[in-house]
Amino acid sequence: MSAAPPQEDNEKRRLVLELVTRLRCVRCGRRYDPEDFALIHRWQDMWVLSTRCRHCNELCQVVVFMHLQARPEPVVDLTPEEIRAAAQQPPITADDVLDVHLKLCEFEGDFEALFSA
Repeated sequence: MSAAPPQEDNEKRRLVLELVTRLRCVRCGRRYDPEDFALIHRWQDMWVLSTRCRHCNELCQVVVFMHLQARPEPVVDLTPEEIRAAAQQPPITADDVLDVHLKLCEFEGDFEALFSA
């Protein structure tokens, strides 16, 4: 059962407030206070909100698109061939992550050269 898109403004406001209560400041990591958000612009189902963190004064702007029927697509910079090749690889395991962690702990060099190889 899929959720119906919000039709009434009150329902849309409720959803936006629910979203901003989950946001954290990118500078200090503290949660924003929903009552501090101001609606800057609204066009159809796109909302632009703005606030400043009460703790560190960092400016935050949020753009909300309400298209609940839309299917999310991953954003990648891979070519279709690279995506197909990646799909053929086995899943990354915990041991793989640990191996990379250990190699990075010992690494003393140029990260750009390391990751371009």
